[in-house]
Amino acid sequence: MNSVSFFSASSHFFSENDQIPRNPQTVLIPIHFPSAGDRAIPIAIHFPHSITAAAALKIQSIYRGRLVRRLVALIRAAASEADRLERLVRRQDTVDAVRRDPRERLRLSEELMEALLRLDAVQGFYPPVRDLRRAVSRRIVGLQEILDAIAAAPELDPLEGIPTSLEEIVGELLGEEDEDDAELRDEEGCRFSNAWKNFY
Repeated sequence: MNSVSFFSASSHFFSENDQIPRNPQTVLIPIHFPSAGDRAIPIAIHFPHSITAAAALKIQSIYRGRLVRRLVALIRAAASEADRLERLVRRQDTVDAVRRDPRERLRLSEELMEALLRLDAVQGFYPPVRDLRRAVSRRIVGLQEILDAIAAAPELDPLEGIPTSLEEIVGELLGEEDEDDAELRDEEGCRFSNAWKNFY
């Protein structure tokens, strides 16, 4: 085994008032360095269980928070896309274009499906993230159903469905009532007119 010796000398000086004789002594201390062949002995450091558990909980909570923030950011991006498409579907010119041109309906449908597929890529490990994803996906599916209803609805004539005279309005209102409702309305009308007579 290779060893290295180290020599150290020290001198001590004392003041004149000291009563210790001035005989400096030199002490040799051999220092041995381990050679390359010697193995280091590992020393295991044992922390109390509470410290390791607290550290593990902190690491897990930080990672979970980062993961949730990333997933919520993806859901927010899909929700903003759904908001944009909802504003687009609410416009009258978009409704007319969807009814006229099937390619416009297909384009909007593909944009809605793209937003829905982006939502499907979000993993629902945590219940709040899952609930948020479910709410946004329901909105997108609802927009798809509205778009399908718009495309399936027949295009109305601008004057169709609008009564042209007062007789048509009254006829439609009275035509929908049955006889019992008509009798009840007549009785209430009589009571109402008698109550108003007292004020005149």
